[in-house]
Amino acid sequence: MDLIKIGKYIAGKRKALHLTQKQLAEKLGMSDKSVSKWERGVCLPDVSVYMELCGILGIGINEFLAGEDIGQEDLVRKSEDNLIQVTTDSKHRQNRLRRIIAVLLAAAILAFSAMGFVLYRTNRPRNVIAPLAPESAEMKTAELLSGADGAFLYRYHTDDSFKRLTVCLSIYKSGELIDRTNSTVSYESVGSPAEGMIVLVPEFERFSVKLLIAGEGTRLSSDIPILEGVEGRTYYGRSACAIREETPIRYDEEQGLAALIYGKEKMRVGDIRDYEEDSAPAENDFVYYFSVRFSKEP
Repeated sequence: MDLIKIGKYIAGKRKALHLTQKQLAEKLGMSDKSVSKWERGVCLPDVSVYMELCGILGIGINEFLAGEDIGQEDLVRKSEDNLIQVTTDSKHRQNRLRRIIAVLLAAAILAFSAMGFVLYRTNRPRNVIAPLAPESAEMKTAELLSGADGAFLYRYHTDDSFKRLTVCLSIYKSGELIDRTNSTVSYESVGSPAEGMIVLVPEFERFSVKLLIAGEGTRLSSDIPILEGVEGRTYYGRSACAIREETPIRYDEEQGLAALIYGKEKMRVGDIRDYEEDSAPAENDFVYYFSVRFSKEP
């Protein structure tokens, strides 16, 4: 995110309300030095004060993260951009941390050169997909952007090339498969990305799920309807299960990401692995099961 742009936006909105930095800080229970840092683009506020700050300035969370006023016609596009940006920023911070660790490691190797050295490498698999940590600032920000139903954000890393990335949706009614659709991004002509994101944002009030697939210049976005034509759907309960940890990519196989579960009287959530065998618990009225396939084969 553009910290300078966001800082100028905060300053402009504060001045329009005829507030000093000290007055804004007092409303937030913080120091005016913190407000000064935000407005100079040194850093962002802590995610815990986003909503209160936006309320004081009279802006939306998407406008805050974009650093500009957003018209209604641009709101959906900016929401998508912000969801992608907050997770991309996390990657940049991780890269800086790795560089710091590398410097410390080099110093340690020099200090103990008489004893020899051992090259250390992280033990994570080379090709993985993983959910963002729930406690991360990026995930908390995404949840603010997405509303009451939360968001499912996944980042993948792969050293191997692949030709297509497909997110598959299987819809079950009382345990029976009733529909199946695919959303596919092809990389046959442009080369596959080493890093990317898959985002699922359920919006129960709109009876839809936002799907985003993004990676190094490529992007697919779609709105998937849920509970179409279902009588009394407003009163359905909802729950979900999803992968919880870093998982090796199994090329040319479907791997579960998340299952969105809806029921009028009862639900059985279970584990995401329960859905990987083309089945779903019959106790659930409807299940929207999302899986991903990285394809090396044409």
